Amino acid sequence: MIDAATKKKFLKKYSANLERSENRNHYLRYARHFLDNAEGLDRASIDNYIEKLQKKFSPGTVNFAFRVIRRVFAVNELTWEYRQGEAPAIGQRDEYRPQLSPNVIELMIVAAKSGKLFPDEQCFVALSTVFGLRREELANLRPADLNLRSGAIYVATVKSGRQRYHLIPQEIEPYLAAHNFGDRYAVATLSQMFKRILAKSGAGALRDRRLGWHSIRRALLDSLVDAGVNVLAARAFLRWKAAEGDMAMPSRYYGNVVVDLAESGPVLEEAKGDEEIFEKHPFLPFWR
Repeated sequence: MIDAATKKKFLKKYSANLERSENRNHYLRYARHFLDNAEGLDRASIDNYIEKLQKKFSPGTVNFAFRVIRRVFAVNELTWEYRQGEAPAIGQRDEYRPQLSPNVIELMIVAAKSGKLFPDEQCFVALSTVFGLRREELANLRPADLNLRSGAIYVATVKSGRQRYHLIPQEIEPYLAAHNFGDRYAVATLSQMFKRILAKSGAGALRDRRLGWHSIRRALLDSLVDAGVNVLAARAFLRWKAAEGDMAMPSRYYGNVVVDLAESGPVLEEAKGDEEIFEKHPFLPFWR
């Protein structure tokens, strides 16, 4: 086992590396669990640790833990015995990426509109169903990100995606205005909130199906494309990072921010494409 002094030293250095991360405590929890439970710092010890995780947790969680361990090794200048591409393999059966049906999403929106949900739950359902926000993006929202006067919200995206402004459709504006964006949420809290929302919406039978905010995001992407939205426009709207190859350059130049001195705030040039998206948006009519 790893001795206490070594664990403390490694965690201290890893923690300093995470100083500016909004989800610092979440990452530290995974690093601490590894250091508390691993037999050593060699590849065999990591393999054994990962094998135990695979018996309890989803492939996505296991891969996240593996990336945290890799970063712990990097910042502490430890020898990393894995080559590129040797992360824990996910079998085809484990590649379970569920998305909610429009019917279930409509139930969640109806629950929000009818007052069955708390104000923060109403706000997050609105942001998720309209903009496809990831769990971490919901957790990262701050008061300065919401500008009701100019009718825009700023999303500091994750996973190397595009940070951008979005226009706020009037249908969801009251739910955003009622929420206190100064409240802080851990990503784990948001996962539990999603399950509560399912139950309050009459879809409690789905609580154990490994669903989450990404289940709405996937449904939104598919529905936008099915409605005739250009794939590049859909990718930009959902803040995906530029893909390699032909899609990289168009994605990079799609919609830049143009700042003006208008009293109402910046002219959100990149967000103008949202109006076109809203015309074909599959879930926005549910909010009317």
